[in-house]
Amino acid sequence: MKILESIRQFFKKLRDKSRAARHQKQAEYLDNLSREDINVTEFNGRLYIAYKGKPIVRVDDLKVKVPELLAQSREDYLAWKEKFNA
Repeated sequence: MKILESIRQFFKKLRDKSRAARHQKQAEYLDNLSREDINVTEFNGRLYIAYKGKPIVRVDDLKVKVPELLAQSREDYLAWKEKFNA
């Protein structure tokens, strides 16, 4: 029975290592994706937090209230779309 238990433990450790490696790989993928998709870009002489290169939020406006920030972000996004016909 010790042999069967040893084999079972071996496969359990192998499975656990495989799960940990997949989890680590997925976490690295998501981290890299977020760094590529969400970043800071320049548009019309101002810095913006951008999603996939599209300006979303002016960096200067990060201290204002959310409704004002959202309205300004929408205006800037539409200006970007209009300028680049995206």
